[in-house]
Amino acid sequence: MSTIAEVSAVAAKPKAALAFSWLAVVLCAATMFVEGYDAQLMGYVVPGIARDWGVAPPSLTPAIASGLVGMALGAFFIAPLADSYGRRKLVLYSVIVFAILTVATAYATTLPVLVILRFLTGVGLGGAMPNAIAITAEFSPARWRAWIVAVMFCFYSLGAGFGGLIAAWLVPMYTWKAVLIFCGGMALILWPILVFAMPESYVPDGQPKPKLPVRRLFENGRGRVTIFLWIIFFANLMEIFFLTSWLPLTLSQQGLTEANSAYATSLVQFAGVGAALFMGLLVDRFGPQRVLPPAFVLTALCVAGIGLAGSAVPLTMLMAAGIGIGTVGAQNCNNGVAAKLYPTSIRATGVGWALAVGRIGSILGPVIGAILLSTMVDIRTIFLVAAVPPLVAAGAYIAMGRTPALEPAANEV
Repeated sequence: MSTIAEVSAVAAKPKAALAFSWLAVVLCAATMFVEGYDAQLMGYVVPGIARDWGVAPPSLTPAIASGLVGMALGAFFIAPLADSYGRRKLVLYSVIVFAILTVATAYATTLPVLVILRFLTGVGLGGAMPNAIAITAEFSPARWRAWIVAVMFCFYSLGAGFGGLIAAWLVPMYTWKAVLIFCGGMALILWPILVFAMPESYVPDGQPKPKLPVRRLFENGRGRVTIFLWIIFFANLMEIFFLTSWLPLTLSQQGLTEANSAYATSLVQFAGVGAALFMGLLVDRFGPQRVLPPAFVLTALCVAGIGLAGSAVPLTMLMAAGIGIGTVGAQNCNNGVAAKLYPTSIRATGVGWALAVGRIGSILGPVIGAILLSTMVDIRTIFLVAAVPPLVAAGAYIAMGRTPALEPAANEV
């Protein structure tokens, strides 16, 4: 699928450069840690903003949604520029943008300003994520690529969880503004480290680039697998955001305490991180079509099962762990699959567009959940509906069929 002209400069690196490659992976992990914190922090600060401004928390929903929209547009239109100008530049520009804007958001005093700042911050976040994945993939040995990307991306979830701990500490003492300043400050500290130490993984060949690089995702027989990959990202990110938005509420309505509902929701994330460390190795060893469909089917069964668990805490926790394996764990592996699927010269575009399509699902997931809850549909029925997207993702992987770039023996860069 790849050509000689698409071989990255990394391919010419001697074996002695391996330690340097690990440095790049560590820096990408640090970038994802800060990004995970930033992408999720609005959930932690909305109550404080609502209290200070004297408004109802739901009225701040546009500020949450604008960040997700910005991330989608950043992945659609900013991230692919790396295939023309290099990965390093895009990561550096994206990080400094969301660092400054996150600090600025702490000083917003009106909803329109808050919406605009979170939208622009989202654009920066959307530009950084695909290129951190691409750099990690390009500095990773082909036989371990999906696993290393999955491990690196686990730091996104860890950053999101860290943000909650920081918010619990800072908000009572310094108000919600400190959460934003702390996050933006972390990114500002990280930025000069990236400037000094982040290597470039891909140097464009200087040839004119197509005005619409996305069309190359459909050339040389890639069209079918690209469509199926987009379906997988859309369905799984819809499922993740549907559950993270409404799982605490629906579990509480089934009779669990608020504390146990929160523990179950957190378990989804932690089980997913743990599963990704193992599943990534299996994906590299056996290929994603043999590993990820069973994980998605497990998720569908556990989502349906958690609706039947009622107030039984042990069964609910078991189902939550199974959900994490096939949502968060599988998504971390999906990122590595996307990086393996495309040759180096269009990797940022391929990963960026897959994530952007997934972001559309992440926006629709909470909306669909809100509609179902507002219509007073039975909770068990809601969970049965929520079991459908993982089955769609499993079917898409199976329908994708044998793909040379994803075969265990594939060694393209």
